Amino acid sequence: MRIAAKQIQVRIGTAQIQVVIYTAGRDLSQNAFVAESPPLVTAPVMVLVNHNTASASEIVASALHDNCKAVLVGEKTYGKGLIQSVFELHDGSGVVVTIGKYVTPRHLDINGNGIEPDFSDIPRWSDVTKSLSTCNRLIEG
Repeated sequence: MRIAAKQIQVRIGTAQIQVVIYTAGRDLSQNAFVAESPPLVTAPVMVLVNHNTASASEIVASALHDNCKAVLVGEKTYGKGLIQSVFELHDGSGVVVTIGKYVTPRHLDINGNGIEPDFSDIPRWSDVTKSLSTCNRLIEG
């Protein structure tokens, strides 16, 4: 589902919709991709990341992290956040063109920057729950 959005969370009735990722093009507009159903897991989650975590896995990690569902553990991610399209030319060859980039629910540009983890080593469970609790308070205002 694509909708224009500027907030991490949008309320529709009593349901809370959470942004998974934004896409941004050169016209500076952003489109939001939102979760269409409630989370399958409601318990706190630890997501392991490292320098090889790239592209789609960075999108999943940032969506869970920025929506206060998970803490990230390990190393800074790779930073692959470009959206590219392949256009076929008349002679059968093709050209790859960058048409946009991915931006996290907290509006951080993934490309070239990666995502910093919350912890470099496996944290104590009490530190995980404290971190997620603080995150939720910040989002709720």
